[in-house]
Amino acid sequence: MPDPPNRLPLRVATLCALVPMTVGSIAFLGWLVTTGGLGDGGRAFVRLGIGTLIGGLVLLPLGAGALWLAAGRGATRTALLVRSLLLVVNLPLAVVYVQGLGGAALQRVEVVNASSAPVQDLELYACQRRVQHAIGTLAPGESRVWRFRPPSEGTLEFRCRLEGRPVGSDGLVTFLVFRRIDVRLELHDHGEWTVEEAPGAPWSWVPDR
Repeated sequence: MPDPPNRLPLRVATLCALVPMTVGSIAFLGWLVTTGGLGDGGRAFVRLGIGTLIGGLVLLPLGAGALWLAAGRGATRTALLVRSLLLVVNLPLAVVYVQGLGGAALQRVEVVNASSAPVQDLELYACQRRVQHAIGTLAPGESRVWRFRPPSEGTLEFRCRLEGRPVGSDGLVTFLVFRRIDVRLELHDHGEWTVEEAPGAPWSWVPDR
């Protein structure tokens, strides 16, 4: 018994939806697992993802055309709806994966109160104050972590009050848009402070790490 005339265009539409969805997912998850979200690794997966994005832009209208042809050949509404949803879901999925790659630029700043007094009015600034984070009060021994994506190259600065005196500094470390770093700022007695900078560790963008 020969296939219905709408079978072939339905298969084409299904492939146009599933191929970029599957390959794009493999590219993103492969990059994430092998690099832990670092921007200086997983080049093969990144290239695969870029190729999938470009290919998806070609396959989307091709799949839509196949659905139009299938509709003209009597395909059921359910068959057309399912494949239309598969095609459309590739668009938000691509956005999610592209945004996920932004984790490669996510900076991590940990502030530790290593003094014997509370730190008050603590504020952090970065990139010529284009981004800022108000922490407020840190009890002795307490720490907080700030994660952000730098909108441009710039430095880190902080302002606070410790033992009743204003404490602060700027130009502590330099953030680059595509280079993730982990920073540890310790505040000590008598208004002293130390800062350590290290390359971003895998998975350091994960909450509670």
